[in-house]
Amino acid sequence: MSLRLKIIISFVLCIAFAISPILIILETTVKTSNMEQAEYQTLQLINSKSNEIGSWLNQRISEIRIIHEHASTKNLDLVTLKPYLTNLNKVLSNQYGNFNETFAIGAVDGYGWVNDNITIDISGRDYFEKVMSSPKEYIISKPIISKSDSTPAFIICYPIVNDNGDKVGFINGAVNLDKISEIAAGIDVYDGFSWIMNEDMDIYSISKEELTSKYIESEGLSEIIRSSMAANFGTVALKDKSGNDSTVFYSSIPYTEDLMLCTMIKNTNIFAQTNDIINMIFKVGIVLLLSAVLFAIMVSGTIVKPLQKLKIQMVEVSSGNLDSFFNYSGSDEISVLGTVFNQMLMDIKKLIKQVYDVQAQKRNAELRVLQSQINPHFLYNTLDTIQWKALDYNAYDVADMINSLSNFFRLSLSCGKEFVTIYDETEHVRNYLEIQKMRYKDKVNYNINLTKQISQNLIPKMIIQPLVENSIYHGLKLKKQKGTINIDIFQDNDQVKIEVEDSGLGINIEKLMEIRINLMNSIESEHYGLYNINERLKLTFGDKYSISIDSKYGIGTKVSIKIPKISEGFQCSEL
Repeated sequence: MSLRLKIIISFVLCIAFAISPILIILETTVKTSNMEQAEYQTLQLINSKSNEIGSWLNQRISEIRIIHEHASTKNLDLVTLKPYLTNLNKVLSNQYGNFNETFAIGAVDGYGWVNDNITIDISGRDYFEKVMSSPKEYIISKPIISKSDSTPAFIICYPIVNDNGDKVGFINGAVNLDKISEIAAGIDVYDGFSWIMNEDMDIYSISKEELTSKYIESEGLSEIIRSSMAANFGTVALKDKSGNDSTVFYSSIPYTEDLMLCTMIKNTNIFAQTNDIINMIFKVGIVLLLSAVLFAIMVSGTIVKPLQKLKIQMVEVSSGNLDSFFNYSGSDEISVLGTVFNQMLMDIKKLIKQVYDVQAQKRNAELRVLQSQINPHFLYNTLDTIQWKALDYNAYDVADMINSLSNFFRLSLSCGKEFVTIYDETEHVRNYLEIQKMRYKDKVNYNINLTKQISQNLIPKMIIQPLVENSIYHGLKLKKQKGTINIDIFQDNDQVKIEVEDSGLGINIEKLMEIRINLMNSIESEHYGLYNINERLKLTFGDKYSISIDSKYGIGTKVSIKIPKISEGFQCSEL
């Protein structure tokens, strides 16, 4: 997976993790709370409307009470009552649904007077028998069809009680169903449908056939009745005729025996506001996710592009182009990487140059060693012949000197090997010193001390003789008097220590510091033998060797070398 894709996914996941808890809270807590609040508010509205209907009915009942309290009513003085009722019908007809014959009055036999042209007989009606046989103040009838104008209505039947407490008649108030239907139809909440019914499922505000064919099953009405018996108001969950999950809110109408106001609302309508909020947040989340993707693409571009450029530069470097430097003008972590990368390239180029220079120096040193080997090889064979000629003439001093010189050259050749035993190296030095003693008579003395236990260990060849040569030419010879060279070779822990000390002229402090600095920085000087030894040891042992020079002018010089102990050995065949 690419870095850019990881950044984009990270942005998207951050937005998703930020929005998900909000959606979960909305779905689990806020939605539930809003639903409960919506149901509560809707139920309060239905209660308010049922109280409004009850209040309107109570006004009608109060008007009938006024008729009951008229002086002529309790005596059934129709002569006095007829003009009074006729006038009331005109005045209050609008309150009862524009009935011209709103009120009727009659005796206990059920016969009643409406006007001079209309009389009624309600002796067989349920509401009449109930109001006459029960102690209830009034009874509201089931829906009926008015005889005067064939409109649907219901009757408020009020018994007439005389001063002795006996029921002597009745007062009827006919109420047009359209009036309470208007109140029910005026309930506008979540596009719901409202109706009024009683416990016998008699429908007052709409025909029962229309209600059950369009809105609700008869079983649903029965469920509402069962719930209303347990509480005066509440909710019932059911499905409407179209199969939609719905809720019926019901509330008993005050001042009635069993009338209730019902409103059916689809759940999707009740919870539409909450769902709209959730949908809006979901849409906002989608927009944020898309914005995050676009933003991540832009941001990742600013991050990934310089990294891709750095990657290309690295690939070029891996292909061998060490001049592929990274150019970036920023001040962030990538610029730090680029700076380190550029510094690494410069260090690599510098190291390559150093290795090249070192290898060139090594080849040069090896060439000089080879030359020093080739010349002794030729001279050795020639001197061997001269030695035999000297013996023929009894020139024994000359023969000894030639023998030492031959041994010197023989050990210098050393089969072309890089390493020789310490014993052979000391013999090589001994032959050299014997020649120098014959040359300088008794001016050069020497002592070689070699610990036997390390005599067969290996060291790079020709690292002691150049030191001895320096002691003679830069020390004893310049002092112009007899001197001594002491050579000590011994084991120091796991290293071999070689000390060459002379009693020559010594080196002044300025020259000594110059020599030390040149050795430290691998700078070739007039002391080529010392420089050559230092470079060979550096190439052979790295930082595991040491070479030091101590000198006092007029007293002498001491050169100390420490190298790792090498115990392997190899043979050399004679030439």
